[in-house]
Amino acid sequence: MKKTLLCLICISLSFNFVLTAQSNDSILQKAIKLIDSEQYYDAERCLKSAIDNGADSLYLHYELAWCYYSMQDYKKSIATLENLLKRADVVADVYQLLGNAYDEIGQSGKAVSIYEEGLDKFEDAGCLYLELGNMKYKNGDYKNALYYYEKGIEHDPYFASNYYRAALIFISSTEEVWGVMYGELFMLLERDSERCKLLSRQLFDTYFQEITFNRGKVEADFDSPIMAYSNSSVRPNLFPENFRSAIAVSAKNERHLDLASLNRIRHRFSSEFSRSSSSFENVLSNYHKKLISAGHFEAYNYWLFGYGNPSQCAAWVKANKTKWDSFLAWFEKNPISISADEIFTRYTME
Repeated sequence: MKKTLLCLICISLSFNFVLTAQSNDSILQKAIKLIDSEQYYDAERCLKSAIDNGADSLYLHYELAWCYYSMQDYKKSIATLENLLKRADVVADVYQLLGNAYDEIGQSGKAVSIYEEGLDKFEDAGCLYLELGNMKYKNGDYKNALYYYEKGIEHDPYFASNYYRAALIFISSTEEVWGVMYGELFMLLERDSERCKLLSRQLFDTYFQEITFNRGKVEADFDSPIMAYSNSSVRPNLFPENFRSAIAVSAKNERHLDLASLNRIRHRFSSEFSRSSSSFENVLSNYHKKLISAGHFEAYNYWLFGYGNPSQCAAWVKANKTKWDSFLAWFEKNPISISADEIFTRYTME
């Protein structure tokens, strides 16, 4: 009898736990929708009611802090987040938002110390490397901003924002090669966001500006002997030169640049780079091979650079609908995979 009663109690407790978890998730999703639609006071009431009634999910408290942050009530956000630091289930995002809130009230030094404290606890948190990089970027210290963005890539290679920030810096520099590499990796990781559209245009413009045709001669200028963001006066590796050389060889039969010719150049580049620079093959060049093998590289290039020439991209998609739809189906099922020994940065290409 006691055994049966104990079993019934355990089943009841388990059932209540499941119901509570489902209820918390439902409340959380409702609050997120309210915040996204800028109904902050409704979101606050929803979250506080759940918490006051005993719900203690970290994410309910975190979302309440995000609600206050979105309302620009940074002091309430800070107070809520400071309490979460004491919890055993605290996550890196708490440190990120707390640092951001301190920065918003003008305490940038405190923000940095919070991010660093978070990294002491979560050494692979890409979001915290991102924020430290952003602090350097705001002060015009691009070299050290890149230090943190690239450290973030090394420690958390699926966190897309560090690629994005590094790409923007390098695309605006004399070492565009790193910008086009980081930018393409970012687009593969985030896909179809507003930031992707921006990077699509910038990647197309970079190729358009750096590959030039003059009286039958091709020039590719994706790197400079002067390294703007390095502590070394000597280039640590030959990847940029090998990349530039392979692009020049791959473009020699073209006379102008548009989406169609860029696709042909990149298709030839894959073979040329593999032949001439096998020691520099990387996660991106390996993914290109996978796309080529599956017959989707052309469609992929239109996806990648399409916002750089929207009318030509739309015309190609209309004329190749079956090919495009097949690529999209394959693309969804075959995201890029980055193993520990395939992480791409300037320093892994030495």
